[in-house]
Amino acid sequence: MKNPLTKNRFLMSVLLLFSLSTVLAACGSADDSNHTATADAKSNGKEKVEIVWMMATDPDKKAWQDAMVSTFEESHPNVKVRLENIPYDQFDQKLATLIASGNAPDVWNPNQADSGFATYMKMGALKDLTPYIDKGAPELKTMDPNLLNIYKIDGKYYGVPLVSNATYLYYNKDLFDAAGIPYPTTDWDDKSWNFDTMLETAKKLSHDVGDARKQVFGFSSALSANEMTWLFGGDMFKPEAYTTGVLGEPDLMKPLNIEALQFNVDLIHKYKVAPDAETVAASAQLGDPFLTGKVGMYISGGWGLGSYKKADFKWGVAAVPYHEGRKVPLYVDPWSISATSKHPDEAWEFVRHLANPAEDGGAYRYMNDVGRTPADSGLFKLWYDKMGGEISMDAAAFKQVHEGSIQNGREAENHLIVKFNTVLETMNQSLYQVWGGKESVTDGLKSLNEKLLSLNLNQ
Repeated sequence: MKNPLTKNRFLMSVLLLFSLSTVLAACGSADDSNHTATADAKSNGKEKVEIVWMMATDPDKKAWQDAMVSTFEESHPNVKVRLENIPYDQFDQKLATLIASGNAPDVWNPNQADSGFATYMKMGALKDLTPYIDKGAPELKTMDPNLLNIYKIDGKYYGVPLVSNATYLYYNKDLFDAAGIPYPTTDWDDKSWNFDTMLETAKKLSHDVGDARKQVFGFSSALSANEMTWLFGGDMFKPEAYTTGVLGEPDLMKPLNIEALQFNVDLIHKYKVAPDAETVAASAQLGDPFLTGKVGMYISGGWGLGSYKKADFKWGVAAVPYHEGRKVPLYVDPWSISATSKHPDEAWEFVRHLANPAEDGGAYRYMNDVGRTPADSGLFKLWYDKMGGEISMDAAAFKQVHEGSIQNGREAENHLIVKFNTVLETMNQSLYQVWGGKESVTDGLKSLNEKLLSLNLNQ
């Protein structure tokens, strides 16, 4: 998936997915017996080993993490799992240092921060999981092959999907009700719900802008500048950047890119329906901007489905406004094992534990306890029913929103482009004056182009 990534992306860009089937039940039984046999075999005279599981700090996941460690150690008495939580803004640097020193954690999610999967693949830090997967893992029988194949590089698997977060338009039902405005549509094919319509809605929701205590903004976004262009059918980078992992020469000056960024600048300065940089920074001190209750519509990732449970207002999810060529980010995060792990077999057993969709398994509990979108297709119906009930939406309507996002989505930029943390930082620094209304979009993009080329990330 607040999610730390949401907070980071938002700040930097504006300052810038029936009950469990019989098959699942059978898989769960097979898994239990398999784990028991494994635990018995490994506890017969074998020395106890320790594996390290590294996660970005997130209070929403703490209880789940503790349960995963205790249940795994119970079924695998010869293995101790040491959980290391690293603050989000330190995760990439800490992990890179550990990898360079030969002390990488055994198990982690390469997409926990901004560097992403491609960066760690380029470093040779991820272990080929193909031999393990080929031997057979009951936990993966109902995994969507399309998601599993995202982390299949040159015919080899380097990750097992954890979640399949999509992107939605979150909206504050209380603010819509107070303004007497109908809720946004759940139909991604409804062309009447476009950015012009969204703007008119945002105008009706906004009031008292400038008064810190009373102001309400009709719209805001957690997307990066590049992802903003995706919503309009644009892209700051060429297609090969996402397939090779190499940034290459940017493609910034496309008319659709300029249109998208200008629209977002105008939301802040011309129409005053979106918060400026100072307001964003101030609200971020209190947490996720949407949770303040002062934002009517907010585009962000699926982690909000879990994070916004604590909101003291009613909210829902809807389709992102229509534009020809619109794409939204998808965040399919994997579990990976270090290429240098001293205990890869035990680490693989732990990954299986985390990916288990059976009731009380890691994937099931991650969906149920943390509130994140499962990657395992066998859990989807449970997920739709659960989330529909929690946010007072019909399950079919919630399903429509999620599946529409998947159909209109593409994998997140930082998952695919090497050293994207550096790219993102450069992007936000270069466009700071643009978001502040002190430099034109065209001039900001020209400056960004020069700085990206100077990074020499073309190899």
